[in-house]
Amino acid sequence: MKVFLINSTRKFTGEAAHTLDLAEQLALHGHEPMLILHEECVTEERAKERNLPILAEFHFDGGIKYTLRDLKRLRKLIAREQPDIVHCHRGNDHGLAVAAVAGWRNRPVIIRTRHRVHPVDNAMSNRWLHVRGTDAIFAVSEKAASSFGSMRPALEDKLRMIYSSVDTERFNPDRRNWDWRRENGIADDELLVGLIARLQRVKGQEPFIRAAAKVAAQVPNVKFLIAGSGPKHKQDRMKNLSAELGIQDRVIIRDWLPHVNEVTASLDVGVLASLGSEGSSRVTYEYMASGVPVVATSVGCIPEVIDNGRNGFVVPPGDVDAMAQAITTLLQSPETRAAIIEQG
Repeated sequence: MKVFLINSTRKFTGEAAHTLDLAEQLALHGHEPMLILHEECVTEERAKERNLPILAEFHFDGGIKYTLRDLKRLRKLIAREQPDIVHCHRGNDHGLAVAAVAGWRNRPVIIRTRHRVHPVDNAMSNRWLHVRGTDAIFAVSEKAASSFGSMRPALEDKLRMIYSSVDTERFNPDRRNWDWRRENGIADDELLVGLIARLQRVKGQEPFIRAAAKVAAQVPNVKFLIAGSGPKHKQDRMKNLSAELGIQDRVIIRDWLPHVNEVTASLDVGVLASLGSEGSSRVTYEYMASGVPVVATSVGCIPEVIDNGRNGFVVPPGDVDAMAQAITTLLQSPETRAAIIEQG
């Protein structure tokens, strides 16, 4: 099958990574994926690094002029390439795809993956888009599926909940890299707690640092890693907070990680400190696949994925004390860590 995969995001988010992984796997399974991405965006760069097939780059925003240009261009691409499926991942590209084939007798199948958990407005335009204009909808979690609210009964025949996945060839315990740990000042007898996420308030780096200070007061041989892409001023803010709390020598801050799978497996505890969002929480799956016990906040799909106390610990978002206690419990009990790792 020939499949258009459209994602209009500018940032390299979990849903963008999901789209690129899907393109890669479709190709490996004998299909013909074609990516349509936001022009001059990080997702495009990542796709090129992985030699994935980019069909076109669109503007996707900027007012009616650019929208009409994108619409005309997409209609021509679909007419020329004759894809079997057009798979959309965000609202902008979804509306564009449905409008592009409106009125066609032999149009491709239109699929939408719902990655987010914020409520979908039950407006007439959204009902037309999802109920009439779309053939199938995938939700990456029950929380994402429930975001359709009162519209959901009208979607039941086409709505499917499919959890996200993780590539266990890339993410597994054997990827642990002792050299990387030593190069970053982590002694072999030290423990490492990490938060891997883009530098954004919703990802909870600040409460994580505050929890780290409480953990450091109880566990002498622990260090903390914060890794993710973001502007320098946000890194500086985290460095200043670490210094204010007296743990600047315990906190390691890194930007984008080209070998994130090795760093993930090199952690002793992985933390998801998000204050919201997490429709699928890709990093939670990656922690577990890498043999790393997880402490995660109870946002988005986390209560579906983590059974508190069995395959991880779940704490309220923004609750510094609860996060610190869960991390400390794992660090001080190798037996608990091992049990959590096995169930994860």
